[in-house]
Amino acid sequence: MIRVRKNLKRFTPLPLTVSRKPKDMKPKFRETLFGDIKYPIDVRSLTDCNVAYFAQSEMEWSQQKTRVIPSPRTPTEEEVLKIYEDVSTLGDIERHLNIVYKPFSCFATTPCEFNITKLKSLMDYAIFEPDKQLSVTIQRFAPICSLKIYPNGNVYCQAYSQEGTRTGLVKIRQELNGLGYNFRFRRLTFNVVNATFCVPFHLNLMQFHLQDPVATDYDPLRQPFLTYKMRGTMVKLAIFPTGYVFVLFATTRGFIKLAIARILPLLYGLKDEDQDQSKLGLSCGDIDYKVLWEKYFQDSDDLLNDW
Repeated sequence: MIRVRKNLKRFTPLPLTVSRKPKDMKPKFRETLFGDIKYPIDVRSLTDCNVAYFAQSEMEWSQQKTRVIPSPRTPTEEEVLKIYEDVSTLGDIERHLNIVYKPFSCFATTPCEFNITKLKSLMDYAIFEPDKQLSVTIQRFAPICSLKIYPNGNVYCQAYSQEGTRTGLVKIRQELNGLGYNFRFRRLTFNVVNATFCVPFHLNLMQFHLQDPVATDYDPLRQPFLTYKMRGTMVKLAIFPTGYVFVLFATTRGFIKLAIARILPLLYGLKDEDQDQSKLGLSCGDIDYKVLWEKYFQDSDDLLNDW
């Protein structure tokens, strides 16, 4: 009797390995109408190229993230007093003084009711975006100005000077008259505040008033600021003891710069060392503080009558 073992594994012989020659690594060629053209891709696959590219990009990005952005430079007192003599330091000085230039603007009313959609289609360089604002915006170039016309008859103009805003309104009225809107502007209101800035220290306003009582007006019981009228111009400055200054009634950007350049040497001679410097934040960072006083100067009859 022959016993048969179960679960015997059969072993098949391995196939004979045949040595192959390495592939030819020469660049491939393709036959075209222009002859044999060499493929622009080298032996490496596109995957390898992508991996190498992204690795290099991540390295560059990590280097950029580690770069430290230099903090703004604090200008010297001499540079501040010569604010417009060196243009390279002007940006640092304007940041240091928180100078904000206001655009020259004029607001006027009319008895008309404008068809905004019609104006947009008939007037050149007109934009009407009803999802953003209910007015048509018009650009004009002689002089350069931007105007907004509202359906209720109000017209608003911005330009580089007070004369530019007035001329822009006159010309837009002529265009509207040609479209059948016959009217005259009434209640023209120019912006009073043209710029604001703040010196980084408290001021002794009483000392300023005693030094020049003719050009200054100061009554701390009636109002907390001193007004200073620049000789030879119509420009006035409202100066607060915290160092915040409003430049009023300028008619051009040149007069604004002239006023700032003239008043800075005087302010730097009025430092009040006895005051608490922590109160400076009221004049520099409180938005309500700025907006309320700007509205006050815009509506102040006394300042307008003096002007």
